[in-house]
Amino acid sequence: MGNEINNEGVITAEEIKQILDDYCIGKKPLAKLLGWGETTIIRYIKGDVPTAEYSIKLKRLLDNPEFYYDLLLRRKGSLTNVAFRKSKKAVLSKIMSSKIYAVSYYIINKIDADICPGYLQYFLYYIQAFALALNDKEMFQEEYSINNEQVPYLKLYQTLKRCGIRTLELGEGYLSDQDLEIIDSVHESFSWYGPQALREFMRIERAGFKEGKDVNNNRIYTKESIMQCFKDICRRYDIHKAGDIYKYPDRMFTEIKNMNN
Repeated sequence: MGNEINNEGVITAEEIKQILDDYCIGKKPLAKLLGWGETTIIRYIKGDVPTAEYSIKLKRLLDNPEFYYDLLLRRKGSLTNVAFRKSKKAVLSKIMSSKIYAVSYYIINKIDADICPGYLQYFLYYIQAFALALNDKEMFQEEYSINNEQVPYLKLYQTLKRCGIRTLELGEGYLSDQDLEIIDSVHESFSWYGPQALREFMRIERAGFKEGKDVNNNRIYTKESIMQCFKDICRRYDIHKAGDIYKYPDRMFTEIKNMNN
């Protein structure tokens, strides 16, 4: 491919090497997965410039391990069993290295993927809030972002919207027993309520949150204010442990219903 092509924005050889490392896959196997000639990746690493179409696909693999996982499952027949298992283990490890994904896929697996990305956001929000209130520590590092979509964890929401909801092999060690107590209790307590009720709960709660900025200067609701709000909720609703979480949505729903009557 000629060097006269405008290289701006084209995936680099170093980025392609990162794909190989992240997903523990060789140059020829990656090319086979993508349905390309088996020397294509070798040539790109040696300096040939990918076309825009190929570059876009490689960048998507680099930025989106869920997309790679989907490709790996669909094209597993193009790899040896050993190469497939090795790469599958690597991509799952990369996905779960972000704890919000580990929490999300634990819930998705628990209910056999019968959930939409928007509804999952409510569970993530309450899991984070009660972890902060009851355990004095965050469940995951992502901030509650203030955005037009009205979803707290926008990047995850957009990824799941784009890639779809599917079960993944979570494995062990990504979530502690303490984590699972909060996650299970929140899911069991709030899954009785539909999005309209949960939106109303969140609207009321947000009135007590303080705005701040994240490291990229995006508007967020601070974890400190969420923690304080939910510590107050725990005191008011007599919540002392994960098993008590059900008291909050049950009584909150009744209070809102009585106010509207």
